[in-house]
Amino acid sequence: MPADGPRPLGEVLKEVIDELGVQEEVDEARVVETWASLAGEKINSVTESAWMKGSTLYVKITSAAWRQELHMNRRKWRDRLNGALEAELVDEIVFR
Repeated sequence: MPADGPRPLGEVLKEVIDELGVQEEVDEARVVETWASLAGEKINSVTESAWMKGSTLYVKITSAAWRQELHMNRRKWRDRLNGALEAELVDEIVFR
């Protein structure tokens, strides 16, 4: 049954995402994009790549010093990331 009038775009997009079964891919893209935004210029300059596998975010860092610093603070980064996403999408962050 068609809707009687205009509907919010967010509602329509959610339906389409659900019908296509791509919510996981959308969430993964949001996590990687949000990570880059939170990390800032300095960390992004030493980041080779970032990707999700399950609920773990992997970030490949080219600097050993930065990798160590980020690793020591990975729980804080996870909490900041989930806070920015307003969802518990990341259980762990692994810096390589």
